[in-house]
Amino acid sequence: MNITFMIGNGFDRNLGLKTTYSDFIQWYKETPAKTETLKEFREYINDNEELWSAAEEELGRYTAKFDAGAGAAFYECHKDICEHLAEYLKGQQGRVEYQAIFKEIEDAFSQLKALTSPFHTQEKAVLDEIYAKHKSENVVFNFITYNYTDTLDQCLELVRKKQGLLGSHRYNSNIHNHAVGAIHHVHGTVNAQMVFGVNDKSQIAKPEIFECEYGDLYEELLIKKQANQGYQENADAKAKKLLDESHILYIYGMSIGATDKLWWERVCTWLAGNSDRHIIFFSYEMPAAGVIETDRKIEERKARRKITQYSQLDEQKKLAIESRIHVTNVNLFQGLADIAKNAAEEYLALSKEIREKGLEAIPAATT
Repeated sequence: MNITFMIGNGFDRNLGLKTTYSDFIQWYKETPAKTETLKEFREYINDNEELWSAAEEELGRYTAKFDAGAGAAFYECHKDICEHLAEYLKGQQGRVEYQAIFKEIEDAFSQLKALTSPFHTQEKAVLDEIYAKHKSENVVFNFITYNYTDTLDQCLELVRKKQGLLGSHRYNSNIHNHAVGAIHHVHGTVNAQMVFGVNDKSQIAKPEIFECEYGDLYEELLIKKQANQGYQENADAKAKKLLDESHILYIYGMSIGATDKLWWERVCTWLAGNSDRHIIFFSYEMPAAGVIETDRKIEERKARRKITQYSQLDEQKKLAIESRIHVTNVNLFQGLADIAKNAAEEYLALSKEIREKGLEAIPAATT
């Protein structure tokens, strides 16, 4: 049985890391600009900072600032923001000392063996039935991460070493272990194959800027699916294969945004393909249970529609698959909340040095 986690930036934020685009942009706009094009780019960001909380969408809109055929100038901005984002995130991920918090990691990931426990009796029974249908199999937890950081990788490496942490079950005379399977960085990492851009050409305000020498390559980098294909590592295909082979999908820490529309379409297609497939969706916006639960039910419905709004299915089919999206506000990784907080002062000192001196200020140990 395959249970696949789709992990977004909420995982890093839960650790106490400052990894939102707003955090990064506040830092990036103060870094030295080496050319006039990059200086204008930073000035535009500074004047429109609130828009850059959705940095990838705004980057697509920023193409409107260039003349037709000026793809090289835009690429200069795109490359610069990617390189700085990578260095910024290296500083953030370096704030976590994994060996020092091994017990917290162990306790948090041990919760994976009880994914259905937060739900009411009837909903829990529906999910437990999926487990029952696969009781003759091992349980494998796979991960598709949309983060550039290595925080999840580091945690999973420690989890792999702790045999039995994720549980096991008996069927007939056989013991079936629960284990960590694959992890795929669908958008690359801080070290290689970074994918930072838009979902498709419709999100590029002025595509004619790429009517220039090497313009196809500049445009390829901006469109996520094309960027993945250009890197020739099959990251997108490998992650899609994990999705296709999954029985339960757990979505954690992800904003259901338009720049990942391709993935939400895939998720809906996957869900519609088999009535035994289910999604568990962690929504921090859902209110706690109260005397009456109407507000909670409203928020559940909104959360489900966040995903299905990107589907090409008709309304009746959307409603059918929404019944198999189970929404929870129980933070599976609550035990890892703010574990990086104690390293904040050291990071802020490094951040100041980078702003003053540029990327060369990053210590060799963090690159």
